[in-house]
Amino acid sequence: MNAARKLRNSIGYRAMLGTLLVGSVACDDQPKPNCISSPLPYAVKLIERSRDESSPGACDAFGPAGFNLDPEIGLVSYFKRDNKGQPDYSKGSVAIQTAELGALVDTAQTYGEDNIADDASLYSKGNYAADLPDKDNFCKVPKLSKTRVVLPELPEVADDPATEDENESFPGQPAVDVTLEWSNIRVFLTAAVIGTEFEAELVDTRLTPDGERCTIEYRALALAPAVPCGTSDPDSGMPLFNDGGMPVLDPVQCDPKADPSEGLLGSGISPNVRYVCDPDIAFCVPKGNSL
Repeated sequence: MNAARKLRNSIGYRAMLGTLLVGSVACDDQPKPNCISSPLPYAVKLIERSRDESSPGACDAFGPAGFNLDPEIGLVSYFKRDNKGQPDYSKGSVAIQTAELGALVDTAQTYGEDNIADDASLYSKGNYAADLPDKDNFCKVPKLSKTRVVLPELPEVADDPATEDENESFPGQPAVDVTLEWSNIRVFLTAAVIGTEFEAELVDTRLTPDGERCTIEYRALALAPAVPCGTSDPDSGMPLFNDGGMPVLDPVQCDPKADPSEGLLGSGISPNVRYVCDPDIAFCVPKGNSL
């Protein structure tokens, strides 16, 4: 099971989550909670702001398209423990990891390779600037460490004809050299929306096998849980695309409301957030270009 699938499986029972979130609808008059993020995976929409390449074409193999194959990330909050061994919610930090890089590392490890960067790290980590949300209900993480992943090329593997019931073939995986620099994470947190949305800045730098550099700056908008809203072929289970190559969407999958008569359990998305089924990534994400 790759890292992307592990993130998806951690969503759990969306109907149960939806019930918990609906129960918090009328809590806006409650005291501000301590800064925290959702334990569930987020779906992330990347908005490109600029790009720089060491030579023309260096960015051709990169950009949002690769990330959008599985636009899920984990944003996990951690807290130091006090002298009684209990979490000290005034001293929080977050770690952020993408499903894309998690899946690449997971595949490399399956074939006996690993992250070989000198400063290897599969996630970025930073501290909350304060223990409570600010006046606009945002918990801020201004600076984070770098994510750094370098993987060797994995060669193609042919199927072994001696094992008729198994297919061991593998198409190979290109060499990977990625640096992610997250900054200015802002988690929206109220008594009614418990850290299920955040926005951030991301600088994504990648090297081609020839050593050419591509740096793209993004604005990222994220919503938890990560709920897909594309349609799939009922027989193969493969995603469906229209004639233009875009996913065929089913926006009702984003609806927090359960409708058992239609076989809908509810998405688990808070009814207090503005969401949309994004046409590029076929996931439910925050509506608009900012929270």
